[in-house]
This record gives sequence, C-alpha cells and structure tokens, in this order.
Amino acid sequence: MEESQQAGGVANLPYARGRRFDGLDEYLAHLEQQGAIDLPWWRQVAPGVYERMTSMPGRAPERATRAELMRRFGFTR
Repeated sequence: MEESQQAGGVANLPYARGRRFDGLDEYLAHLEQQGAIDLPWWRQVAPGVYERMTSMPGRAPERATRAELMRRFGFTR
C-alpha cells in the first residue's frame, strides 16, 4: 500500500467509491457519511477502539483498535 500512499493517499479501499484518503480519520469520516445510505462504517466506542456499524440485525459486533484498522486499510497515519 505504500505506493498508493505516495501517489496521493491510499486507494482501492472498501466503499471508497474511487477516492483516495491521506489518513485513517479521513477514511472513517467518509465511511460514516456513506453509512447514511446503508453501508457499513466504523464508530469509535472507546479511546482507540472502533466498532463496525451495519444495518444487519443480529450480526455479531466486530471491534478493532485504531492500530488494527490502520494495518487493515494500509494507513501510516
């Protein structure tokens, strides 16, 4: 993912809709906005801990730390 960061942010992320993002916070804000149209997004539930929000009832909660999300999505900041 380092190449895509050098070219103006991280690309090819889930639900990014062709956009590139310079940092995790920018990407998470985009996902939250997309959640308004029924796409999953990540909500901070404790300092440095996020939970995946979906409209699927009965789905087991998925949580990740900020560091885990950064690794998962290829961000360095």
